[in-house]
Amino acid sequence: MSSAVVSIEAAREARSRYAWGEAFDLFAAADAVEPLGPDELDAMAECAWWIGKMRHCIALRERAHAAYLKDGNERRAARVACELADHHADLMEFSSAAAWVQKAERLLEDEPEAVEHGWLRLTQSFMGRPEGDWGKVRRLAAEASEIGARYQDKNLFALAYAVQGLGLTFEGDTDAGVRMIEEATVGAVNGELGPFETGAIYCMMITTNAHAADWQKAGHWTEAAKDWCDRQAINGFPGICRVHRAEIMRLRGDLSIAEEEARTASVELASFNLMFAALAFKELGEVRLKMGDIDTAEDAFRQAQEMGVTPQPGLTAALVQRGKTQAAGASIRRALADRSIGPLDRAKLLPTQVEVALLLDDVETARSAMSELGEIAAGNGRPALRAAAASAVAAVGLADGDFDRAITAAETARGLYREVDLGYEEARATLLLGQLHLARGDAEKATVELDAALTTFDTVGAVPDAIRARELLASRVN
Repeated sequence: MSSAVVSIEAAREARSRYAWGEAFDLFAAADAVEPLGPDELDAMAECAWWIGKMRHCIALRERAHAAYLKDGNERRAARVACELADHHADLMEFSSAAAWVQKAERLLEDEPEAVEHGWLRLTQSFMGRPEGDWGKVRRLAAEASEIGARYQDKNLFALAYAVQGLGLTFEGDTDAGVRMIEEATVGAVNGELGPFETGAIYCMMITTNAHAADWQKAGHWTEAAKDWCDRQAINGFPGICRVHRAEIMRLRGDLSIAEEEARTASVELASFNLMFAALAFKELGEVRLKMGDIDTAEDAFRQAQEMGVTPQPGLTAALVQRGKTQAAGASIRRALADRSIGPLDRAKLLPTQVEVALLLDDVETARSAMSELGEIAAGNGRPALRAAAASAVAAVGLADGDFDRAITAAETARGLYREVDLGYEEARATLLLGQLHLARGDAEKATVELDAALTTFDTVGAVPDAIRARELLASRVN
């Protein structure tokens, strides 16, 4: 038996137990002796993908595509073309992605229906995401899931079903979308699906819950996905999971962990998935801003923006820290003027508009933002959004001198944040409560609340917030 055959057999065995790096090296050793066939090239490409070598993966799949065409296996060549389209889309090379989709379409147009047609529909569905065309995403994913069901392809059916849920979520029907993805997640958790489909469904589960501000569920699924990734020794998905985990850790107040996760994700994803790499930089900026490192925060925001992600509301918060309040007001107004963003995305910006408007003594704008946030929170129902809306009511009440209503709202916000274990946000509500007692002239209650907030801010390393708490404590005795 030749050394190439021995290496290929060993590579297949390593791949079967998800030892991706080992399998990649063994395939490479065999390829150096004798060029691999199309099946082995595609298998080696899969290993390259899992260890984060996207360019290697693309080169190998291009070789596999050509080899399948040479063998006359047009259906398999089309399937590889779909995978290549997905890879280029992840790198935000959308013209290359479109070209590979067109190749797959041409290869399958005269073929009788087969499971490959379902994978093509799913790839076409994915292509609608950057455009925000969620109706197209859902329609094509529904066609893909129907084909998957007909041909009993569990992976195709579950993944396409989850994508339909993702589309529903971003179209505004969050509850129905989450339910669909939860159904698909059952197969992933039970080990019934392939590793790619399992990881992708975990990612969609986290994304939809984070989008809906259901941080308890998002946190649960982030930890479950992290454990799964660790067991599989995977590089690519952990980077994506780390972006989500960084956001959750930031809200909880675990700033050092959040910074490490975001920084590591920005490195892991730099040549793997540029959209998530940009989101990692955005999150890194948010964390560093809360730690008081405004220069590196702005650098991270700049990198996110250059990669196509608008780093709001962090960009506005940085301007506030710089003392550029007028510029901050203009920044958040521009962000909210984009009517293409949905209500839940607006809900992430509106608390910052309330804060900045009040700094500018523009109470009417603050009140309008407060009202919109309240309407969104009422429709959504998640505790974190209701807490944000209550905090806005408290902040506007402080400006209006309506202390009774504001104190009740601040206490409500704090309780809701505590309910979902968002410690940093809870401390912010406590700080606001201290301000209210101070404004009302109750120095004793103000001291209790401000001391509690300061303790949290010092513990987590939230430097600007700690400075503000100390200033308020000092003003109490002056």
